[in-house]
Amino acid sequence: MIFVRPAYRQLGVLTVLAILLDGLDGQALSFALPAIAAEWGAEKSAFGLVFMAGLVGMAAGTIVLGYVGDRFGRHIALGISVVLFGLFTGLCAMAGSVNEILLLRFIAGLGMGGALPNAAALMSETIAPRWRAVAVTATILCIPLGGMLGGILASWVLPTFGWRPLFIGCGVASILLGALLFLQKYEATAAPETPDISPLPSPGFGKTLALVLGKDARRDTLAMWVSYFWSLMAVYLSLNWLPSLLVGAGFDLGDASIGAALFNCGGIVGALLGAVLIRRFGSRTVLVAMALGGAVTSVLLASFPPHPGSFLLSVSLIALLGVSSAGIQSILFAVAAQLYTVETRSTAIGVALGFGRTGAMISALAGGVLIGWQAGGFFVTIALLMALLAVSLMILRRHIERHRDPA
Repeated sequence: MIFVRPAYRQLGVLTVLAILLDGLDGQALSFALPAIAAEWGAEKSAFGLVFMAGLVGMAAGTIVLGYVGDRFGRHIALGISVVLFGLFTGLCAMAGSVNEILLLRFIAGLGMGGALPNAAALMSETIAPRWRAVAVTATILCIPLGGMLGGILASWVLPTFGWRPLFIGCGVASILLGALLFLQKYEATAAPETPDISPLPSPGFGKTLALVLGKDARRDTLAMWVSYFWSLMAVYLSLNWLPSLLVGAGFDLGDASIGAALFNCGGIVGALLGAVLIRRFGSRTVLVAMALGGAVTSVLLASFPPHPGSFLLSVSLIALLGVSSAGIQSILFAVAAQLYTVETRSTAIGVALGFGRTGAMISALAGGVLIGWQAGGFFVTIALLMALLAVSLMILRRHIERHRDPA
């Protein structure tokens, strides 16, 4: 039985849908950016601060709402997160300037940041142990799945209806789902096989930090923080700026959205494949191999930059990059979830992810500079980030062990 209690099945479905919409709402701006910049007569590089504002919001939301999940219940914190990013993503349709969309993106980012640690903790606590890594990874990979669906949706909506309906649709769907999460009611129980998810006896934010940075846990905690840093910098450099880079290379708006969708599709394939391989080989071998593969793919993209004349080769390499970079980003949540106890898990994952968001913030500003260069410089930067990620993953000691069937 996958779920430790049948009552958790509905919560599991809602959690998956929440992260799906997180990915869709989170990438809506990336898909709409070329159209918004053209309508407002703004330089694409001016939106670097907009992306950064969203990521600052995500970093804050990850830590604050991660603690809310430990203190008041995971599903309550997840509901708050979804309503927050849904409402303010929808309001982006009413924006008339870069500054307005910057403010809205920051507030939406608070909700986007809070969704991930609570979803990871929920799934790790409601799934039977032998399927836990696969379930957590499958939930988090809904981020690239949402991005893939967003790319397909944007390729139809943007040329036909413009960018504003894209934000409205994303926002309405998220608000409705958040309302459903608030309606969930569960009895707390102390039995180990039926974990208490609402509320939890959190030791407090300061004590949690002291525990995860204690002598025995310090190396793994810092290695996880640095792994999130390099991973999120590489992933968000692609997620935020790839559509604009492709448009600048001569792709039309629809094809650029498809290219970005295939990057997300690669992330889904990489996360699922990696989760399965981890059961056989363990997470250290699988993740380090994926990181090095991402570095090699990035070097190939730098050597053969995307061009409409070689569309098939370009999108194939972009999808392959998604397999490694976006795939790793999803699996890291499963690795982080098994490092910490139930009482500290949401806060600990939230702090690790919050630290990683600083890498994503740097990528928001760096991308605005890099897309002004040749594509080679953009992808060489990603290759370097993936190589550094491989090193930090090798430093991490407590990886997920390979599954051994009983003799």
